[in-house]
Amino acid sequence: MRQAQAGDPAALGELLRCLYGYVRKHVAFVIGAGPLADDAVQEAMIAIHKGLAGFRGDASPRTWALTIAARTAYRVRRRERGRGEVDETEAAIFDTDQAGAAELVLLRRALAQLPPKKRDAFVLMAVFELTAEEAGRALGTFANTAASRFRHARAELEAHLSRHDPALANSLTSPTATAPPKEPG
Repeated sequence: MRQAQAGDPAALGELLRCLYGYVRKHVAFVIGAGPLADDAVQEAMIAIHKGLAGFRGDASPRTWALTIAARTAYRVRRRERGRGEVDETEAAIFDTDQAGAAELVLLRRALAQLPPKKRDAFVLMAVFELTAEEAGRALGTFANTAASRFRHARAELEAHLSRHDPALANSLTSPTATAPPKEPG
């Protein structure tokens, strides 16, 4: 990170390539796939590049990038509200096979039933395995609030999926599937 901040082009390229995958996946959960998501990813990556000099290291680079991606995706989502969301998820974004992509589409549909704040906390903590503190920072709220939103989202998703897709619901209830990482200390 420091080398990229100092202007090393190779380090900058490596950092941006590494962060791109996280940004792309987060945007896919917030917006979906397609041209709108591509625009949001591009905006987020530009913001990351521009903001690199100001990165102080208060969070990990991944958490910092996901915070920027989250805010960019929310802004794009608000701007494009009413134009409809893309409901498909590209398998290539998530490095999964077609069966996994089908499950992701089902999960995105279930996530769409949640209020945005709960959905966003769930995605950051369950999919990206951020701690409550990191998710809170990314969402601009307190760690306890992020954790509470995550727990409520998981319970609501389990209830929804148990009615519509019991197999996917069972994967959510497994102890390791969506348990947020333990806070240090």
